[in-house]
Amino acid sequence: MKKIPSCLLIAAMAASLSALAAEPAEQKPNIIFILSDDQGYGDLGRHGHPTLKTPNLDRMYDQSVRFTNFHVSPTCAPSRAAFMTGKHEFKSGVTYTMGKRSRMSLESVTLAEQLKQAGYATGMFGKWHLGEDGPYRPENRGFDVALTREGVPNRPRMDHWDPRMMLNGEERQYKGFRTDIFFGEATSWIKEQGGQPFFCYIPTYSAHVPHDAPSEFIEPYKDEPSGAKYLAMLANIDHNVGLLLGKLDEWGIAENTIVIYMNDNGGTGIGRYNAGMRGGKATVWRGGTRAMSLWCWPGRFVPGDVNPLTGHVDLMPTLLELAGAPSLTPADIDGLSLVPLLKDHQAEWPKRMLFTHMGRWPDGEADKHKYAFAGVLYGDLHLVRSETCGNPSCQGECRVFQKIIDGTTPVSDRKNDFHYRVLERGHWGLYDLKNDPAERHDLAKEQPEVVQQLTASFEKWWTDVQPNLINE
Repeated sequence: MKKIPSCLLIAAMAASLSALAAEPAEQKPNIIFILSDDQGYGDLGRHGHPTLKTPNLDRMYDQSVRFTNFHVSPTCAPSRAAFMTGKHEFKSGVTYTMGKRSRMSLESVTLAEQLKQAGYATGMFGKWHLGEDGPYRPENRGFDVALTREGVPNRPRMDHWDPRMMLNGEERQYKGFRTDIFFGEATSWIKEQGGQPFFCYIPTYSAHVPHDAPSEFIEPYKDEPSGAKYLAMLANIDHNVGLLLGKLDEWGIAENTIVIYMNDNGGTGIGRYNAGMRGGKATVWRGGTRAMSLWCWPGRFVPGDVNPLTGHVDLMPTLLELAGAPSLTPADIDGLSLVPLLKDHQAEWPKRMLFTHMGRWPDGEADKHKYAFAGVLYGDLHLVRSETCGNPSCQGECRVFQKIIDGTTPVSDRKNDFHYRVLERGHWGLYDLKNDPAERHDLAKEQPEVVQQLTASFEKWWTDVQPNLINE
């Protein structure tokens, strides 16, 4: 009979009402953070995907604390900056996914730096996306070991196989499929740590375009209209997660290892399953920012859903508290520690606001794009401003939406109008995510006082972040 890894076993429910054992472990827990790229919230078996099979992640899901109202940024580099700093990405200068505007400010304190100070070995294996040069590289931002493709001279766009990559700034040639390499190298590094607590960050490039995967993962989806290679890349991640969790069990460290799985932004492609939500990657609709957030710690976390509003900025303070080093949490972060909710799924939680913005405006044009794709999350409410900057020649993200307005978008699927259409210029839409998860019914006219409150908060937030836009 095949042995199932400890993190995947269906454990008996604890008699205690607490979701975390009352007595803290004397040994610092190991931490593994797996972050997928362009995987939508719906791209998981347990989230109802009609064809994608994710048996390992499904079993991990069953054994995890699951934050059901967890939000990230609309695109990848901004989310990564928020994960690493505990602050909205604009506060660390990240407003784009390319070039200098994806560089995380050198003044920003990173999660890896703080965990290293707390006695952790730190390793990163995958997509950094927060600066390719010198002091911006991951090995200079707190990681003892960093393996990434970023910084490789003249790297090809399609380098899934036998890639050249950078290990602590030195170019090396690797053999095999890129995602397999990252998980394999991460697993080997974990084994080398012995008894030292470790923080292992595995941010995959999958399932970002261009899509490809080993043939055995493509074959089951070859007839899928939503993209066989896209689904295959996700199935390959699932396979690697299963292998990694199996090794933790084999080495006897599963019960002292926290494993976290998330996606960095909404899924891509309007024809794909997205759990019935509006929008996708590069939109501020719920389908563009809602992320899966699975936290597994065998024998310590009791599985279950946690519903209050949470987000990527909460990762840093949570992990520092779990590592026994809450005093290392920077004072200027936006995040809150999730530990109370990990201990008690029904714990009291503040009714907070989280701000989202597309960014991706042309250099130096932040003010012109203040209202170009912005949002405020407040409990179960979502305030949305979805409009272009008004310049038909804009070369930022507006150009995509301008094609929709003009009717020249190459996407012919009628879903396009629902998922990506802009709102009336100057209008903030208000949606009740609990009762209207697809965001079809605008409540702005019915609740003008709420709209006024949230727009005032947005205006203040926008003013506050302006001094941090240092990469413009």
